[in-house]
Amino acid sequence: MNLKSPFLALALLAMLLIVCLTTPASEASTKTGSTTVSITLPDCIILHYYSELNLKFEEYSQAVDQGGSGTWNVQWSGAADGGSQLSASTIQDVLPGTVTMTIPNVWAVRGLSPSGNAKVTITVVNNQLVSGSSKITILNGAGQTQIDDNAGHSGTSINTSLNGLTTSTATIGNVLMTLDFSQTNMAGAHSGGQYKITAETI
Repeated sequence: MNLKSPFLALALLAMLLIVCLTTPASEASTKTGSTTVSITLPDCIILHYYSELNLKFEEYSQAVDQGGSGTWNVQWSGAADGGSQLSASTIQDVLPGTVTMTIPNVWAVRGLSPSGNAKVTITVVNNQLVSGSSKITILNGAGQTQIDDNAGHSGTSINTSLNGLTTSTATIGNVLMTLDFSQTNMAGAHSGGQYKITAETI
């Protein structure tokens, strides 16, 4: 049996191992580059609103005691006069002729603008709600029909905060509306009134 070959192979392997262990490893080559990022965003505004409002007033009925009527003079013909007769000036004003109400949380805005704000305006497009000859009139102008937001701004046109794109930070607002019932003579649905809300970035 020839023992030189195994010993020779073993010697070569040992020499190779010694060379690998004593030769210094080459260093890795690394380069780093940094990139700055800038983003330009456009104006963006989202207006939330109801396309239809159905306002239902509560039922109201009342018997009004106008007090003592005094003495009535009655003739044999049946005619009577005297006393405190009912007239437009003596009937107690139980229900008002105009009603000013606040409809809560019926519009909202969110978005982006250079100032972070938006201009929101309300305009009465049609101030008549009708049912046959019966009319309800929406009174127009500041203090009559206007908007307000949850930061205390109010008027027919207000500057309000946009607060970004998320729904959780949206500005939510109310509509104040004054209704005139002086030409209303029928119960039931009256329709045709319309207001418009406009929101623009500023």
